[in-house]
Amino acid sequence: MKLRTKITLLSSILVMVILLFVDVTAHLLFIKIATRNEREELQNKWTEIITEAGPAMILKNAWGPKLKDELSDDTILRFFDQQSRFLYEVSRQSRFKLDDIRFNLSQSSQLTDVQGHKILVLHLPVLSPEGHQMGTLEIIEKWDALQSNVDILDTILVTSTTGAMLLSLVGSTILANAILLPILSSIQTMQEIERSLKFKKIPARSHNQDELSQMTATFNRMVDRLEESFQSQQQFVSDASHELNTTLMIIEGYANMLRRWGTRDEEIYKESLESIYEETQRMRTMTRQLLTLASSQQEEPEPYERIELIGCCGQIIAHLKPVHDRQITIFTDEKEIWFDANLVKIKQLLVILLDNALKYSSDPIEILLSTDEKDVHIRVKDYGIGIPEGEVKRVFERFYRVDSSRHRKTGGTGLGLPIAKAITDVHQGTIRIDSVEGEGTEVIVTLPRRQQEGLSPR
Repeated sequence: MKLRTKITLLSSILVMVILLFVDVTAHLLFIKIATRNEREELQNKWTEIITEAGPAMILKNAWGPKLKDELSDDTILRFFDQQSRFLYEVSRQSRFKLDDIRFNLSQSSQLTDVQGHKILVLHLPVLSPEGHQMGTLEIIEKWDALQSNVDILDTILVTSTTGAMLLSLVGSTILANAILLPILSSIQTMQEIERSLKFKKIPARSHNQDELSQMTATFNRMVDRLEESFQSQQQFVSDASHELNTTLMIIEGYANMLRRWGTRDEEIYKESLESIYEETQRMRTMTRQLLTLASSQQEEPEPYERIELIGCCGQIIAHLKPVHDRQITIFTDEKEIWFDANLVKIKQLLVILLDNALKYSSDPIEILLSTDEKDVHIRVKDYGIGIPEGEVKRVFERFYRVDSSRHRKTGGTGLGLPIAKAITDVHQGTIRIDSVEGEGTEVIVTLPRRQQEGLSPR
């Protein structure tokens, strides 16, 4: 069943139920109010007559002829003493049986059906001047007017309900079309994207903030992100292919040199082997970094734990010093800095930042650690060659190199800083670079001290 049909049927059924409830309520309320008014009118009339004639005279049938003059053709009066014994009856003409009418000594009223007629029965105590009950007056009135009025009311209700149901069916159809119009537009746009494989947005029809407008805005934002991701993946494949192709071309070139002159020229032989080995190592590093970058972009939450930053930096420095024999100093006012993070990722982040500083500087390197109420701040500062001002914003792009020849000499792949940015993004942090060409570079990383999700207790 289509959504349009469901909306039409459900809304029509809802309106039908509401109308039926209103009709039944109106029917019952009309009978209740009409009965109450008629009862009060009869009670006031005959209470006044009993008071005027006197209770004793009424019960002795001294006023029978006068009472009969007060009656209509459809009213019967019956009198009972205080022991509920029948005394006498007054009526103009009794045209219905009274056997089914239930007598009640106290004041009461009831509406019943007798021989197809509506009968209103009212029991009214006959009281002495001192307030003692001397007997009971039973007033029986055939009330055909009530049935006529109820029939008229029912006819009006049925007619109006039928018309309202037809109008609700038309209104439900219009409402369903109005609701589904943006959805149908979304479906059409999605089908066009599926057929053409080109990203397209749904036109915004209004500036309202209703749910359909929010759905359209959400879809358009999703399309933007998908398009951006698609273009990023295309650029990534293009850059990776270019880098791998360049490495393979270098290896192929040196392999050809070995084939031609390697057996006759020992220097060419050594140079070719060394270059092939270096390029092979570089390709291996690049492949490992590509896998790292891909894994860091997975949407699964990272397992976090409480780690101590100063000790972690000390471990990384201890591993790097024997290889590089360089001075790396930690500056901080804190004795310990604890925060929630993935230990393996944080170590990888520190290695990337220190490795870049070691490659492009020869002076001592500084690590400055600080905290505030919410965040941990890591600053890695070197006094090396720096980065040109126009290039700083692009260093986080995959495979981007400020100077390709310089990266060839240092073994860089252009993936270190993108991996560092991916790690900070996973930890809901930020990373930025301040650099002056010829003076040095400072990388500033800010990470939250507490992670909202994924914290693994230690």
